[in-house]
Amino acid sequence: SNARARVLQRPHPPITIGGTGERLTLRVVARHADRWNFNGKEVDEFVRLNAVLDEHCAAIGRDPATIIRSVQRHMTADFGRERGLVETFVEAGAEHIVLNPGVELKPGIAERAAREVIEPVLKSF
Repeated sequence: SNARARVLQRPHPPITIGGTGERLTLRVVARHADRWNFNGKEVDEFVRLNAVLDEHCAAIGRDPATIIRSVQRHMTADFGRERGLVETFVEAGAEHIVLNPGVELKPGIAERAAREVIEPVLKSF
């Protein structure tokens, strides 16, 4: 059937696993994921957990560079602060950013986030 064909797709769709669990989640990421999504708040924690993930990869002989490092930001209304945080996460190794508007959803919020967060970050790298 068509549904079965999708399950057996080669190459398989990229697998993203999100979380911050050092002993279980990051071990599963090292073994199975194409991308790890950090959903914590602090850049220092992201840096520390990246090192933990690298250790899990080394333990199984996987090149840690084969795992894309992703960060999800639950944005606040302070877009200037968010821009700075996104830049800091990118400098710390984030290769993929998910902006989750935690601010009140109102018309124009996506355009404002693009103008005040995304475009300035892209210009700085």
